[in-house]
Amino acid sequence: MFLSCATSTLLLLALLPVSTEGVLIRPSHVRRPYFTSSDVNRTLNAIEHLLRYFDANRGSLIVDSMWGIRMIQGGLESTILNAEDPTPDIMARVTDIARYAREVAGRGIYYAKRNAAVQYGKFSELLSQPFVYQNLLSGALGRVDSGLLFRKKSSFFIEPKESDDCLMGTIGSGHYKGSKCTITEKCWQQITDSGQREYSVTHQLLFFFLLKHFNCTNAIESRGGAAIEAHYARLFCSNIYNEMEGIFKRGVDPGVDQDLIMEQVMFCGGAGFVEDFLRPGILDMLLGWQRNDGCYAPYDGSHLPEAIALHSKRAKERAAARRNLFNGGIEEQNAGAAEKFAMRKPLSEAELRDGCMMHMSSVAGGALTIFVKAMIENHLYVDPLPVYIGEIVTPVHQRLDVYIVLLMAILGVIVLVKLCSPQFRRCSRFIRISRVRRPFEMLP
Repeated sequence: MFLSCATSTLLLLALLPVSTEGVLIRPSHVRRPYFTSSDVNRTLNAIEHLLRYFDANRGSLIVDSMWGIRMIQGGLESTILNAEDPTPDIMARVTDIARYAREVAGRGIYYAKRNAAVQYGKFSELLSQPFVYQNLLSGALGRVDSGLLFRKKSSFFIEPKESDDCLMGTIGSGHYKGSKCTITEKCWQQITDSGQREYSVTHQLLFFFLLKHFNCTNAIESRGGAAIEAHYARLFCSNIYNEMEGIFKRGVDPGVDQDLIMEQVMFCGGAGFVEDFLRPGILDMLLGWQRNDGCYAPYDGSHLPEAIALHSKRAKERAAARRNLFNGGIEEQNAGAAEKFAMRKPLSEAELRDGCMMHMSSVAGGALTIFVKAMIENHLYVDPLPVYIGEIVTPVHQRLDVYIVLLMAILGVIVLVKLCSPQFRRCSRFIRISRVRRPFEMLP
């Protein structure tokens, strides 16, 4: 029994390859256990797009923006040096973006200093060179441990001024200029305190990256060396992971959770917890949060997976309290909410007239760079890397798409002729006259 022509046509259309390259966020029910060359491509494009936004708006850059640019520059330059058997074409792409990041930093540093002179003076040593998140697990890749979860919340409150003082002592700036790696006992207590949450614990982890970056070997060796680094990295990231998964479970609040999630991914992914924090689904989410102009801002949820729900009413209340913190004044009616988020405040934030959040965008750049480093240096993708052509990265398999579609179309015509010939003799006679040769003649 012959199938009807309509049924045959539908079956053939179902077999044709369908491109999903333009989809920012994959459906929540699709769980990808691996990365592909397309992920490398999309992430590099997103980083370059963000750099172009920073460059075009360099008059509004703040200290955190400059650090974000330096993180991109340092991370990509590190990838160029560390990648084993790199594909020359994709490395050319990475090299181009790293060079562009260096140029953007050179053009923007004047404005960051002008816009935030006091803060720039505190962290000038950090902003004068590329920054690389170095593995804190002695080069190994680790997993979080649920047995290390904090049993109770810490009663030790980390004062922002004391935190800044410890940072300046570590990097040798401000009144510690020329004396880097200065870690007092009070600072060490602050760095290693158990039970901190959210931004407080991510900033604790930041100290260990800074100690490594500025080669503070003596300060670390006197307190346990690489073993102590790995211990606190595992302790903090196990608790950070627990917090992040809790956010995903209850639903992401735009403008409140986005910045924190990206900071968690950046720090713990950079520390070496690749499998737990650098997952394809999280990369899809971060790429989906980027605006069309390249920057990051509170997300409206139009492309967010169903599994990560948004709670708009609660989000507005929490975001309002957070904006009061950013603006330096806490309204009395929001004091309770603001107190709740005191430990959630990032180092600094600035919202531009177009709604772009500078700190959030900088953290996004750092997190995306950590993804690129991991995918290339650890060979996390399952197909060949993209081929670099000018400023466009085209995955190898896409070059065959045109030929595959053409061949499928020709086969479809042949099958339709066979199936439809008993009912449409004139159609089949016309097709036989043309002999279906023209499409084949177009092939090389």
